[in-house]
Amino acid sequence: MTVMLMLLMSRQITEYDGAERSLHEYIGVAMFVLFLIHQYLNRKWYGALLRGKYNVRRVFGTIVNISLLVSFVMTAFSGVIMSENFPALNIDELSSFARLAHLSCSYLSFVLMAVHLGLHWGMIAGKIKSTWPVILAVIVSGYGLYVFMRENIFAYITLTNQFAFIDYEKNFALVMLENIAMFSFWTLAGYEVSGILTGKIKRPCVIIAGVLVVFVMFRAWLGVQEVMF
Repeated sequence: MTVMLMLLMSRQITEYDGAERSLHEYIGVAMFVLFLIHQYLNRKWYGALLRGKYNVRRVFGTIVNISLLVSFVMTAFSGVIMSENFPALNIDELSSFARLAHLSCSYLSFVLMAVHLGLHWGMIAGKIKSTWPVILAVIVSGYGLYVFMRENIFAYITLTNQFAFIDYEKNFALVMLENIAMFSFWTLAGYEVSGILTGKIKRPCVIIAGVLVVFVMFRAWLGVQEVMF
């Protein structure tokens, strides 16, 4: 699902005019099928919602999961309304609403899916003994934060900007790198927040400070490049 999400957010690649235009929708359908399978495999989570005690970590995780569920369903629903490959499902009266809902919910789903993954990243992080993966995660996440701010993604989520700019000339590898970097930042954010709420991360401020330092360095370096060229 993560791989498919990276492709779906790379609309420069999956929304070309012509025969390839349908690729975005087909990947979306495939991802929705995987989403349904994922819900079925984790069906016990729904049954446990009203059982047990809710600490801060569980409340946070539940809010993220339910928000992701709603935003993902809205993304799929709005996509169906605007579908070009399945015109029988189009609802013209809702096309304007669908465009805005798809714009906001797709980016929100991207962020929430990364945070959701971060909440469960402890199962993997606990097995990593070397510090190099942590350093790499900080560097990539710092760059991801820079890209997220540069592209003003929050404006799409809040619909303060209702028209997404897509650079169809951008290199495929760069598009994927930027998407992975942004996803990594929010995954790390979810992992750090989870660790802070449970007290399992001893030095969260060090990681957070590292990401912010890398972010500032990228901004400064790219600012110098713009002045020079």
